[in-house]
Amino acid sequence: MFDFGLGSTELLMIAIIALIVVGPKDLPKLLRTIGKYVGKIKTMAREFQGHIEDAAKETGVDDLKKEFSEAGSFDFEEDFKEQEAELSKVFEEAALDVRDKPEQIEDDKTETPAKKPAKKPAARKPAAKKPAAKKPAAKKPAAKKPTAKKPTVKKS
Repeated sequence: MFDFGLGSTELLMIAIIALIVVGPKDLPKLLRTIGKYVGKIKTMAREFQGHIEDAAKETGVDDLKKEFSEAGSFDFEEDFKEQEAELSKVFEEAALDVRDKPEQIEDDKTETPAKKPAKKPAARKPAAKKPAAKKPAAKKPAAKKPTAKKPTVKKS
């Protein structure tokens, strides 16, 4: 059930070491306690698995699982053969119609009306012009400060 990669020789070695470490007097108690814990663990695992399965049934996982398994088993080759058979029937029926009524096909070719000249598309109106974007106002030069008059020095 639980395969931890231990063979029979490894289990024998563990049993011998347990006998030496625990002793022959307490070994039955140890094995009984280990058995109880293993039983509790199995019960908890079974209970947990049951809860998971119930939750899966509630959410419809089983239905999705069935759909995926059906989709996985879809045989494309068989479907292609069916489509090919249907198409070949249609082509055979068309070929029989052509063989049985060649005069009608010839008449249809001669009775086709002359082609009308295609209408020219109407001329497009030019798009309305967009108003020109406003240009930013030109910067005015900074006002000049009046220059102070230099005092004149009289020459003697």
